[in-house]
Amino acid sequence: MMKAGFIQYDVSRSLDKNIRMVENQLSGFEDGLAVLPELCGTGYLFPNREALAEVAEPVPGGRTVEAMRQLSERYRCSMVFGVAEMENGLIYNTAAVVSRGRYIGKYRKIHLSDFEKKLFASGTENTVFQLDGLTIGVQICFDLWFPEIAREQLQAGAELFCVPANFGGETSQMIARVRAIENLTPLIVANRVGNESMPGMDASFLGRSTVFAADGTPAATAPDGIPAAVCCEVQPQQMAGNVICRDFKSEIARHESRCSIQAER
Repeated sequence: MMKAGFIQYDVSRSLDKNIRMVENQLSGFEDGLAVLPELCGTGYLFPNREALAEVAEPVPGGRTVEAMRQLSERYRCSMVFGVAEMENGLIYNTAAVVSRGRYIGKYRKIHLSDFEKKLFASGTENTVFQLDGLTIGVQICFDLWFPEIAREQLQAGAELFCVPANFGGETSQMIARVRAIENLTPLIVANRVGNESMPGMDASFLGRSTVFAADGTPAATAPDGIPAAVCCEVQPQQMAGNVICRDFKSEIARHESRCSIQAER
């Protein structure tokens, strides 16, 4: 078992304020893992790419990653958090991973919404990360809607899924539960709360961050619409099977390259 959970809060346009918000909640995560929301230092709505570029930063080396790295050292914890990453003139919706003062790596969001495609470049690599002997898979919000992301991470050895998110409706949270169930692997989804506006668009974020056990049971769920920080006991492992099938991996293996196209005759 391990200590793991989420920090759900109203993301400000002020990076300093967001960092203080996170720091104020980290004492309960000592020797554990904290998952933060998507774009947790900048907010979500930007009218154009130029406005986003003003707050985007290198990963590692930027202010957000450096601040979180230092916090992870101070509180002896691991953290997964969202950041707007700038590299070679492109901006990515990225999740960074730090642990006990060390930068571990990053995952760039692969599946972007139509709005996000106006601002971000899509990530191209799916990967898993090693944290003190634990293998975690990281994905970001809309990635949840595509089961291939989690299944690839499962096959690469993921024992826990961590999902920074920004969603307003209930669907992503429901899909998160399905991802845990179908992969027999626990999942932490960290959503934000609050509202953002820009010309032509308003967004309200639901909250309801959740730690799902490997069978989809919510081990901890945050309320709608208000900040919350929850750390609980999580069993980070893949289950071999369940009551209807003792060996899920053998069933999964049956679907590798099985699809073919039949030409009209």
